[in-house]
Amino acid sequence: MNLEDIRKVIEKVSNSVITILTRDIGFDELFGPKVSEGLGSGFSIGKGLFVTSYHVIGNASEVRIVSKEGYVTKGEVIAINPFNDLALIYGDELDLPGLNISTEYHLGDVVLAIGNPLGLESVTMGIISGVDRTITSPAGNTLYVLQTDAAVNPGNSGGPLVNLKGEVVGVVTAMIPYAQGIGFAVPSKLVSSFLTNVNKFKRYVRPYIGVAVAKLNKAIASYLGLKTDRGVIVVNVDPSGPAYNEGIRRGDVIVSVNGDDVESPLDLIAKLEEVGAPSTVKLKIVRGRDTRVFEVETVPLF
Repeated sequence: MNLEDIRKVIEKVSNSVITILTRDIGFDELFGPKVSEGLGSGFSIGKGLFVTSYHVIGNASEVRIVSKEGYVTKGEVIAINPFNDLALIYGDELDLPGLNISTEYHLGDVVLAIGNPLGLESVTMGIISGVDRTITSPAGNTLYVLQTDAAVNPGNSGGPLVNLKGEVVGVVTAMIPYAQGIGFAVPSKLVSSFLTNVNKFKRYVRPYIGVAVAKLNKAIASYLGLKTDRGVIVVNVDPSGPAYNEGIRRGDVIVSVNGDDVESPLDLIAKLEEVGAPSTVKLKIVRGRDTRVFEVETVPLF
């Protein structure tokens, strides 16, 4: 792909990228009521729907959407997922071309981080320099993210991280101030599962089965005498949770959910979010040299 091709991708994607302006009224014990304003980016998925970061909108009392051409409309918050730092907004008077979301990405893929804070288009290019990295989400839990060396500028939060086909592979979520080449994006797997969840329940419902897991590797598999080195190993089980009630225990390895392979904690989270709650999932478990399938009821947490 030459520079002209990259420019065409940028032009196509930037037409779907928006500015998000927020306003919130708070109260200061010393000075009384105060108004705070925020700024971020987002992108269209079509039909007046826009994806952004949860931390961009937070608990804002007013959300406005501004297109690249300067058109302004009120934004209605449809769903929020503070656990994965995602939000879905509807702008009934602004129907921009929707971007496609691809859940295929790999270490070393070339990516573009595109934002539009107040019409000041921002584009940087780099690679995916890390997958399955972790940061702390706005809800305080562990959030699995992509790491990129594409510079993340202030106001870019909520904007898309796209591949050279113009497909979204992540939502820009954070940067490390004063550190060069370290930015983070919520992976497209979590974006896709969030949208599936909202489409199914008309709001975001966080599913819970009561397990904490870690990615399995060859060293752990060999030490435990397992017949597989792929999947996620259960490191903790809530004794009052659905998984424990069905017989899942520490040391079990989850290799698939409803027939779909699980290779990382991120995969497990995404698969569970697609199903939502309440629902039933079939977990394929490796225990030592044995393989079993457990049917576990998901319960809603949010």
